[in-house]
Amino acid sequence: MNKWNPLFIPWVRTLLLAVSAALVINQFGMALSVVNGTSMEPTLEDGDRLLVNKFYFLFEEPEKGDVVTFVDPSREGKYLVKRVVGMPGDRIEIKGGDLYRNGKKVYEPYIESEIEDGAYGPVVVREGYVFVMGDNRHRYASRDSRYPSVGQVPFDLLEGKVELILWRPSLAASL
Repeated sequence: MNKWNPLFIPWVRTLLLAVSAALVINQFGMALSVVNGTSMEPTLEDGDRLLVNKFYFLFEEPEKGDVVTFVDPSREGKYLVKRVVGMPGDRIEIKGGDLYRNGKKVYEPYIESEIEDGAYGPVVVREGYVFVMGDNRHRYASRDSRYPSVGQVPFDLLEGKVELILWRPSLAASL
């Protein structure tokens, strides 16, 4: 049995190191996430597998246009994915089906329809918070900062920035 010991120990050590590294990277670095719902269509679809950069907010603050994941403030253990449309100090308003930031209409090439939920605001984004919206602007399609169950999202609830769609089931189904 002793002659197998020297060969066995490095493999166990390597396996433990690899599993530990994977757990640390998943917890603090990069994570895989699955989109559940249609609130980010057409950008993200239900079932999309995403690569989320958890390191991003350790070194950078969110920026307008970032697609981010964050802890759902009204449902413990759940996460939401939305687009940052307002930063601290920005005045956000929705009128005539369009988003306005600081009195100027926001150009949003990633949406397919005007905002159907009606007028909103104006509200000023608080310091240390972001205003987020889903890209699906059809009526009741996205639970986001316009609704009290989400509201403005504090920086410390931001989990990560979506970097990449790794796999889209709807594309695989068409093969």
